[in-house]
Amino acid sequence: MFRLNVFIESVSSHLQTLVKLITLLFGIILFFGTVIHFIEPDTFPDLFDGVWWAIVTVSTVGYGDFVPESVYGRLLGFLLILTGVGTFSFYLANVASSAVSARNSIENGRASFHKSGHIIVVGWNERSRLLMEMIRQQSRDQKVVLIDESLETKPESLGWVHFVKGSASHDHVLEKANAREAGTAIITADLHEEEGTADSKTVLSILAIKGNHPEIYTIAEIVTEAQIKNARRAGADELVLSSLMLSSLMNNGPESHGVSSLMLTLLEKDTKNIMQLKNLPEECIGLTYGQLIEDWQFDGEHLLGIWRDDTAELLPPDQYKLKEGDHLVVLFKKK
Repeated sequence: MFRLNVFIESVSSHLQTLVKLITLLFGIILFFGTVIHFIEPDTFPDLFDGVWWAIVTVSTVGYGDFVPESVYGRLLGFLLILTGVGTFSFYLANVASSAVSARNSIENGRASFHKSGHIIVVGWNERSRLLMEMIRQQSRDQKVVLIDESLETKPESLGWVHFVKGSASHDHVLEKANAREAGTAIITADLHEEEGTADSKTVLSILAIKGNHPEIYTIAEIVTEAQIKNARRAGADELVLSSLMLSSLMNNGPESHGVSSLMLTLLEKDTKNIMQLKNLPEECIGLTYGQLIEDWQFDGEHLLGIWRDDTAELLPPDQYKLKEGDHLVVLFKKK
């Protein structure tokens, strides 16, 4: 499949040259096939026989079912070999070199991505590697574009991923990744940089991606609390506070042994456990949390709390008043 994609890329990128070569080649075949038919009508009774002989000769197959018998016919065959075979060989060499060039462009991250609805992953690291493996396990049809400036070539394990070399804060790189038609962008922090610098690069990437496609859903990893507001100002739809999450898990560990494994179990897709935010139904606005639990039918969903102003209120008291804009935090098992 990869080789087929490379061939298609090579043909599309050199289409104009290939069309000219094919036109020239068929012109030569038609010309010599027509001339040999008129020179030797007994040997080549119709035009198709002449064209067939020219094709077989040009392609160096040489079946020998039609052979010129006259001196003029053989001279014509000599000219066909000099012109047609050379043109055909040049055509094959051009296709081969185009395929090699296209493959090198894909491997080195210089080729553009032209499909839509894909996921853009920014940064090559262990977190993004595991993320892309999970995406692949969940849907083999999901297209992923990796943007990274540290890689020289695409990793062998990511044959199904389209690689674009460069910084996600540059417009020409985002154009190659076709950010305008992407569905989601996931930006991982560059932990090779100092934490503040890494977050600054993430904020710049958010700004550039949102500038190219304001509607794209953007998930960004932030390391320091100081850059949270800037990331939100830049337009991030969702932030993953990696340092805070790790510190919280470690802090709960001494009192609640195994809590980190529990959180991983809740988040793993393989368990079919889905944690989700759902819009609060209009008829529930103004009710208390206790009334919501007592009266509302959740159809297999387990209510964990309320999401309000980017903060989760888990297991609030019964008198907790529900407001417009609240979301339900629910847990359910995917069928």
